[in-house]
Amino acid sequence: MPITGCASLSNERRVDNIPMYGQPELMREEYRRQSDAVFIKDAAAGFEGDRQKASAAWAKEAEAYLDAGNLHFAMRRYNQSWLLDPNNYQPYMGFGRITLARREYEEAFKHFKRAIELIDDPYQKPVLLTNTAAAYHNKANSLDGREVQERGKYFSLANSYFEESTELDPSYPNAWASWAYSLYKQGKYKESWLKVAKLRELAPQFISKEFIGELSKVYPEPGA
Repeated sequence: MPITGCASLSNERRVDNIPMYGQPELMREEYRRQSDAVFIKDAAAGFEGDRQKASAAWAKEAEAYLDAGNLHFAMRRYNQSWLLDPNNYQPYMGFGRITLARREYEEAFKHFKRAIELIDDPYQKPVLLTNTAAAYHNKANSLDGREVQERGKYFSLANSYFEESTELDPSYPNAWASWAYSLYKQGKYKESWLKVAKLRELAPQFISKEFIGELSKVYPEPGA
């Protein structure tokens, strides 16, 4: 069971449904470049010529589509956000979330890494780091149980990003909840309970009764 959900692969080969329209690997045709220039001009005009503000607005719309499960429209908006400002971390974070949902793990790692390099929002960085940790967790969880070394490598990376996220913002509940589940899948049951205990202090409503039931079956809660 992955930490984040998966979605349909329909339309994934359309050029507007590939991060950055497939650039630089795919050459952007002249008529598309001209269309891009018109879009950038018109979109920025709605924000008094400020391409950065326009990019943020398109990313916000993309996030709404993504949260609704519409990966195709989300990717279209993230691509437009990227066109407006290639140095905005938000489209890269979106690219990472969408490719993670498609189980394209190497692509997700690449985009999350770029987003981490660019992010300038201290409030969103813990969210980005938790998403990145989820990508490494899901990669590890997708591997055959006999691939012990590879699974351990990716789980270790997941743990490092979860740790960084919780250090930056100890009050962010999704990080603790996701980390608890990841540790359970790693067989680190005592450590998983420690994260559950932290979550109980912060936001008990984020605790999944189903998960607690699963964890309790394999390792009773210490001190309970």
